[in-house]
Amino acid sequence: MKNNIAIMILAHHNPKQLSVLIQHLQPDFDVYVQIDAKSTLDVDRLPKFDNVFYYKTIAVYWGHYSLVENMKWILEKAYHNNYEYYMYISGDDLPIKMNSSIKDFVYKNRDKSYMYANPLPIETWGFNKGFDRLDRYWFMKIKNRQFVKIVARITLGIQKVLSIKIKRFPISYYAGSQWLNLSNEAVKVVFEYIKQYPEYLEKLKYSRATDEMWVQSILMNSSEKENVINNDLRYIDWTTGPEFPRVLTQEDEHQLESSKALFARKFNMNRDEDFVIQFLNKLKS
Repeated sequence: MKNNIAIMILAHHNPKQLSVLIQHLQPDFDVYVQIDAKSTLDVDRLPKFDNVFYYKTIAVYWGHYSLVENMKWILEKAYHNNYEYYMYISGDDLPIKMNSSIKDFVYKNRDKSYMYANPLPIETWGFNKGFDRLDRYWFMKIKNRQFVKIVARITLGIQKVLSIKIKRFPISYYAGSQWLNLSNEAVKVVFEYIKQYPEYLEKLKYSRATDEMWVQSILMNSSEKENVINNDLRYIDWTTGPEFPRVLTQEDEHQLESSKALFARKFNMNRDEDFVIQFLNKLKS
């Protein structure tokens, strides 16, 4: 029997944790794994199943347009096989509901897309409340994250002094996170739009972190806007620390179990392997 839900995992490290995640999801979902081409992660060492598909095709850089390319590429692969629903997660995520509960939720809401999609300007965002992500030239194709941040600040300052701006593609922009949950109709709208308006993505090639905008902006300017729910169904702790977002451990188990989200992030088996295994085993019981 064909699975009707595709889960697309964006991964770059922690092969053991990725393997555990795939093995947990595989019985109930088709799984598409897109691995950063720069990563040392070896596909041959990951678990093999007929409904798990591995790709290592795009080198991804923090904040760079390659994040958009990466999302688009794996979504195209999944969409080619015509699922009812498509969900993005990372290799650092875990489900926090039983597979059967996730499937039931999707079945009941399969015409809805769940994502954060808030109109720019966003008061809590830096860089001119999000608009500078679109309006300036960002040179982000650098491996070292700290160095790329320095380069970005310097080049942004120069552009402000010289009044250099990119002319935006003319739509209203919406943003949230890249952790999207999309109906088949929503994905159809996305691909029809970028086919009709290839200049939309072309304008994003020197943008910054527009992986958090490109899908939202298309859907919120379409008839599918009425089917978008402003919730990405993720439990993420941005406030407690010491990391932001917090790496979740045994101490967070109560919050995870009481959350209405379907997935949570981030987890790290290298730090707390017993908790990850025990938590997933409880979901199977």
